[in-house]
Amino acid sequence: MSTNVKIYQGSQIGGCVTVITYTPEISDNPALCEPETQAPPKCMQAPRAIRLMIDYGQSLPGSDITEDFKYDWEHEPVDGVFFTHYHGDHIGRFAEIPSGIKLYMGAVTRKVLINIYTYLEKSRDSDTKNRAKKALSILRDNDRIVEVTMKHPIVLPLPGENGRTDAQSAVTVTGYTIDHSAYDAFMYRVETPEQTILHTGDFRGHGYRGEKIIPMINTYVRRSGNKDVDILITEGTMMNRGSEKIITEADLQKEAAEYFKDHKYVFLICSSTNLDSLASFYAAAQNTKPYGMRMYTYSEYVIRQLNTFTEAAGKYTGLYRFEYVYPLDLEKSLSHKKWDTCRKQKELMREYGFLAVIKPEDFCEKYIDEFLDLKPAIIYSLWDGYLDPRHKAYKAGWDSFLKRQKAKGIEVKHLHTSGHADAEMIARMIEAVDPKEAIYPIHTENAAGFYDLSISDALKKKIRTSPD
Repeated sequence: MSTNVKIYQGSQIGGCVTVITYTPEISDNPALCEPETQAPPKCMQAPRAIRLMIDYGQSLPGSDITEDFKYDWEHEPVDGVFFTHYHGDHIGRFAEIPSGIKLYMGAVTRKVLINIYTYLEKSRDSDTKNRAKKALSILRDNDRIVEVTMKHPIVLPLPGENGRTDAQSAVTVTGYTIDHSAYDAFMYRVETPEQTILHTGDFRGHGYRGEKIIPMINTYVRRSGNKDVDILITEGTMMNRGSEKIITEADLQKEAAEYFKDHKYVFLICSSTNLDSLASFYAAAQNTKPYGMRMYTYSEYVIRQLNTFTEAAGKYTGLYRFEYVYPLDLEKSLSHKKWDTCRKQKELMREYGFLAVIKPEDFCEKYIDEFLDLKPAIIYSLWDGYLDPRHKAYKAGWDSFLKRQKAKGIEVKHLHTSGHADAEMIARMIEAVDPKEAIYPIHTENAAGFYDLSISDALKKKIRTSPD
């Protein structure tokens, strides 16, 4: 028997693909040998492997690799592709996967993607529209998509004689939800008959669910009758960003609440799929005295995503319930039983204040200009690297947009926390998992930095460069 791990594009942030192959030994059972036939004896035939893939996404803008690799689907067939979460650098190429292959993802990941491609389907660009239609047809195919839950491990059995399955040669994949800036993110434990592999996906320890990661490793991944982990595959995004300030989502909410005390009119630039940060800002706005600040957004698409999160996560905690969010339509007339006449949305926003989600793009500038006399503020809650001309991921359009607003006298506050684990959290993960054989850093430009982590020397000796 043999278990092989191969990682593609592991030495960059984004577009990392992991392929795990389990090949049973050639049978030495004499009963399976048929020397009297012209065909090779069954005991000498090459065994059929079980192969699975984890993530199949796009390289991020600014990556050294300008063209994503082409996987050899024909000669290295895959039994299933497991996606850790809905960010494009992990799932963005799912529509390229051959039609006969099952796609495994969380239920919320599926819904978030449907929201995204429903929005893109309305594009005037024919290529974008056609890609969106293809993606939606796949996402709505219940025979193709398999939704992952923590309660139900997925078994990939090896085909046996007469169409039966060989349970002893099965590969089992178990998903565990993990804290990340994408809700419904999974790590995967892959068990072959000879090895156990843990793939963390993207994770962090400073979100609202971050404190549960290490107890989950100790209770579910390592105990409850589960095998020890032989190989750990872990992300290391922040290993090259040691100087970047990391705050918890709870502290982000507190800082936003303090800011809203002195800033009644605020525009927010934040990812539409970053549930934790959106919840932080929303909660801070709702708690602003005396009436709370309503949240508005530039697009019905954002409201659709927030409704998805409310339905999925809001049933567990009020923090994730977005109950008062409205589309930006400044001229819209609104009525109320306490009003003598209808009032326009912009009048209410001027009177009561607002938190308005926008994009750093030209079409949103009209909303800002409408309130210039009130000295509005902008909170930028995305990675600062997008605004740094020295960085490969620099977005000139975003930088120009914000500089124009500053020139108008608008304050731009940077208030953001990373979706990825810092070095301390990565070390805690490694120590908790305590893999017996190897540690493979992926999703990082600084794999060598793992040798400087605060982990035991025994664990440092198990660090391997990605087997690209």
